[in-house]
Amino acid sequence: MKYTPLLIIMLALCACDKTATEANIPTGELSTSDPSAPSDIEPLTDADGKITLDKTHILTDTPKADTKTYNYPIALDSMAVKNYAKAYNITDKQAQHSMVIAMASPEVLSKILDQLRDGKYITHQLTDGADMMLIITTTPDVMADKFDYVFEDEFGQGLVLPVMIQPKA
Repeated sequence: MKYTPLLIIMLALCACDKTATEANIPTGELSTSDPSAPSDIEPLTDADGKITLDKTHILTDTPKADTKTYNYPIALDSMAVKNYAKAYNITDKQAQHSMVIAMASPEVLSKILDQLRDGKYITHQLTDGADMMLIITTTPDVMADKFDYVFEDEFGQGLVLPVMIQPKA
């Protein structure tokens, strides 16, 4: 009985394991598009055969939200927010923001994966903590890139996630 609080804390910290936001899943399992339907979204290819993502199919016109006044769908005083903040040594406000970004991230990931077909996608990682970033590792024939994605769906609308396309050396 005297070890119950310790057990609860350990379980909460295990729930915030960094590996939970990393993935090494085949592209077909992550894409939201119907694999049997031909996609009309193609990446751009330069004269050297290097592939560049066509950001006209990725970026949104959604204005950036003011994070100081944003109405987050997760309560600031929730246990999940407090556990995340403690696990990554950040403020509750930073944890709340990071958790919403993490939950909204499939929106941009699916748009990118629609263009990284034919084995161009290797893996992705969503970094944890205060300064989240979506890092997508690709084959060497994909051009490196970095951009900010502004979420357009209702959940996370206006929030920004930095995205890095990182070809494997």
